[in-house]
Parts: sequence; C-alpha cells; structure tokens
Amino acid sequence: MSAARRAASPREQHESAFTAILVGLVRRVPGARAAALVDFDGETVDYAGSLDPFTLKLAAAHWRIVLQQMTASGGPDVRWLWARARTSSYLVSALPDGYALTLVLGRGAGFGGWRRAIASCARDLGEEAGWSWHGAPPPPWFPVDVLTDAKRRPLALRCGEGHRPVEVLGAVAGGLGRRERGWRVRFDGIEATLVREPGGVWYADEPPDSRTAAGAGSPAAARKKTR
Repeated sequence: MSAARRAASPREQHESAFTAILVGLVRRVPGARAAALVDFDGETVDYAGSLDPFTLKLAAAHWRIVLQQMTASGGPDVRWLWARARTSSYLVSALPDGYALTLVLGRGAGFGGWRRAIASCARDLGEEAGWSWHGAPPPPWFPVDVLTDAKRRPLALRCGEGHRPVEVLGAVAGGLGRRERGWRVRFDGIEATLVREPGGVWYADEPPDSRTAAGAGSPAAARKKTR
C-alpha cells in the first residue's frame, strides 16, 4: 500500500482521549509511522499514524503477546522490546495494568530519539487512564517548542502567539546521546534542562505551563488544567 493510501486510511474507531497523545508520539520519533495502545489481551484501545488500521492492530497484538511470553518465561519483567523486520522496525513498551505501547517505524529508521518521547507519552497516557506506577514512573521529560538563535541555542519557549524568554545558565557536558545538545536554563524562576534531539525535537525536564508545550505535547495536562 502506498504512503498516500495509508495516510488516507479511515479510522476504524472513534477518537478517544488517547488519540492526541499517540499522534504526538508518532510526530516526535524520527522515522515513526504509527503507534497503538493495547490492553493485556492485545485488544487495541486506540491508535494513530499512517498505517492501515488492521495491519497496525494486528502487529500491536502480536508484539503484546511476544512481550507477555518473554515476561512469563521466568526471567525478570521485560520493559522494552526492539525488533527489526523486513519492511518495518518495532519498539514495544510495557505499561501498567497489563497495557503495552507499540511504535512502528520504517525499516531504516533506527532506534534513536525515542526514550524521551516514550517517557512523555507513557506519562500522559497514565494521567489520562489513572494508572498507578508500581515501579519507577517514566522519567520527567516534557516536549516543548523552543525559539533559538542562529547557533540553535535556546532563546525562549513558545507559548501560543507569544514566548517566554529563557536565561541560559550553561551547557550540559555529559549524559546526552549522540548529536544531542543540552542547556541548563531558567524561565519564570524555574531552573530546567533543555535538550535538543537530532531530529530537532526539544524536551524539558521540568513541566512547563501547558501553553508552552509543543502542538503534540501534553494534551492530558492541558485537559487537567481546564477541568
């Protein structure tokens, strides 16, 4: 099926509160084509992306079973699963209450730029679903939209039609991935670390106001503020 036909594939179920969260995940991971949230039985709760819905649901159900079998084999709980097939790559993440998240990527996409995106997505899904994190919760990374100077250093966080200036305190020297850049900054009296991933997506390790989140950022947090 062509990319144009995949993009035009109609949804097989109504959008839910999870849809925008999954859309944001697909947009933020380089090479991602689709994502699906499934329950313990492999049933799709919601999905997003350009893949044919039936193909995506089938793949997500299959990888949920594989994840379950690996966990039941007597070893430690499996939290992540990576697989590369002939035409696609897959990243599967175990979530609380038996849920799992499957991200489908292009064959040559690699597995870069996903950790913060998955952590952000899992946190937003958990807030929406009311999960209790029995182990360690996802790392606190929040997608943000950043205005930069000519050298791509942060100047401000975009918020709607305006922006909030940031004061750069220094560059982050270690703990970053290949071709990532990080800065310690201050905005509105809050100190935070801003990281720019190779794909151009920015994250902060402190929760910004929902107005500063990128368009595919944290819809769960935004909804929470309006309740």
